[in-house]
Amino acid sequence: MIWDVVSLSSAHSREGTMNVSSHVKVRRISFKERKTYAQGIEARWKGGGWVVIICNKGMVGCGAFDVKLMEAHNQVIAVARGTIEKHLVTCEDLLNARIWGATRLAKGFGIKKGMCCREAVELLL
Repeated sequence: MIWDVVSLSSAHSREGTMNVSSHVKVRRISFKERKTYAQGIEARWKGGGWVVIICNKGMVGCGAFDVKLMEAHNQVIAVARGTIEKHLVTCEDLLNARIWGATRLAKGFGIKKGMCCREAVELLL
């Protein structure tokens, strides 16, 4: 289950209308069989965006996160990639995607390439 916790937007007025130029949502993600929850962050702007789910032991993010860089900083992260047709921009998109890569520390929690991100999030709770 996913609940919106915080939603922030910046709007700019152009010719008397309001256009949202950027948007950030913080979402609480819970699983029925778990007592803990994760925090999802969705950031969007004109022409781009990213999504990440932060858990107690690490995080699962979209392809905007660099696995090699995170590995160099000893971080626990698993990354999924969207496609040209279907970008990963919401927590739901990310939860339904497949893991493309992970740091050594994330693999130590049982995360494997090709597994569903939902399963990876549960391993990191």
